Amino acid sequence: MKTKRKIFFAKIIYIFIRIFFPKKIRVKRNNIEWSLNLSEAIDLHIFIFGSFEIKITNVAKNLQLEKYNQIIDIGANFGAQSLQFAKNFTNSKIYSVEPTNYAFNKFIKNLELNQKLSKNIYPFQIFLGSKEKAIPTSIYSSWNLESKEDKHIKHLGEKKSTEKSNLLTLDEFVILNKISNVDFIKLDVDGFEYDVLKGGMNFLREKKPPIFMELAPYLYKEYGYNKEKILKLITSLDYNFYELKKFKKILDIDQKISNIKDGSSENILLM
Repeated sequence: MKTKRKIFFAKIIYIFIRIFFPKKIRVKRNNIEWSLNLSEAIDLHIFIFGSFEIKITNVAKNLQLEKYNQIIDIGANFGAQSLQFAKNFTNSKIYSVEPTNYAFNKFIKNLELNQKLSKNIYPFQIFLGSKEKAIPTSIYSSWNLESKEDKHIKHLGEKKSTEKSNLLTLDEFVILNKISNVDFIKLDVDGFEYDVLKGGMNFLREKKPPIFMELAPYLYKEYGYNKEKILKLITSLDYNFYELKKFKKILDIDQKISNIKDGSSENILLM
């Protein structure tokens, strides 16, 4: 389903939810405390369903990706995945990367509500990218259902400031934090995937950690590359592609990407 359509349905649900609940609310879902803004699409999803993209956690658990007890969450937003990882992988350190002031501040608030889980979460307000490009002054990290601010034409996100972030490559990040290996990486950066992977070539080539990555081909041109370029980079690292829904190998990734509708995305696993 297109992100724009998901947002449309979320707006309808939000109208009814607001009759009974305040916009900003503290709730407990699946033993995780959340400070939520129900006018935000991801927050609303957690409020209603109790989690966000839980399939990633479930697949990682089924594959027993717990050898090194270290996880990197790139594009952590307000901790929707990081807190789920900390709850389900209790012996793991979670290195959580979020560049925008808006989402990072929300993340810190949610960490404060979960003292036990937060002991294993290490938040970093940095932008992971490539040395070939400067850090953008703002990036998409809000999907507000009420706001009249300028939105992305297809996924309806709003840009938020990155003024407190510094630029690092993934290679630099793992060296600075003395990360020798990880069980997996979650990569959801709304178009910056190529730059993150490009900046981590040394680490990825040497260690080849599993990567849960969002495929959003409609964003590639906007961010200066195409599917051929990102697939060439990934295959040069000797990764194979797997679907999450049925967990089966994707034999024709080029066709898979072509089948994703304009404005839609899908999470896959690189191994």
